[in-house]
Amino acid sequence: MKKRFILFLVVILVFSSIVTAEDTVTEPSTKTTMFTLNLDDLSRNLVKNNTNSYLDIISNFLTTYDYYFLVATPVVGYTVGYLTNDYTLKKVSEEAIISSVISGGITLLTKIVVGRERPYAEDGSFSFNPFASLTQGATYTSFPSGHSTIAWSVYTPYAKEYSWWIYIIPSTISFSRIYEDVHWLSDVVAGSFLGYYTASYVYYF
Repeated sequence: MKKRFILFLVVILVFSSIVTAEDTVTEPSTKTTMFTLNLDDLSRNLVKNNTNSYLDIISNFLTTYDYYFLVATPVVGYTVGYLTNDYTLKKVSEEAIISSVISGGITLLTKIVVGRERPYAEDGSFSFNPFASLTQGATYTSFPSGHSTIAWSVYTPYAKEYSWWIYIIPSTISFSRIYEDVHWLSDVVAGSFLGYYTASYVYYF
């Protein structure tokens, strides 16, 4: 019970900081990412020791189908907005598409350059091999989390326009990446910040 409570606090701390840190991009995001680097091993162990069948089902579903939702949400939103003359829905859907393309490109390049090894490789949270993904595949594409980046890029404009409850969607997707042992906590935090701030910039400007 104590471990689950600590895990819950860590998750709330990380994702609430993403939503509330509006003033600058570099300072809060850098500090939070650096802080979570020290929690990578702890958070992984906490998650591995607190799995259950319900979380298994949710996480496996998101891992299998989340990209379909991430693509469908802005496409369907834009189409509905266009057909119903809903300018607001059309606008935020455009912003979701633009921000996801921008942040997705940045994420891809960063993954290649950083070359961080994924948790399931069992070589530790400080295993880096720059450009290794070009020859050794996805094992060295842990940082940052692409799913987290795109999820926050897509849903942030909708959350800002309609309701902050929408942030639950990218938060859940982000957590599933840790739960599935394909990303470290800091991978997810960095990707979430990148997606959130890219979408925020597109939304406001």
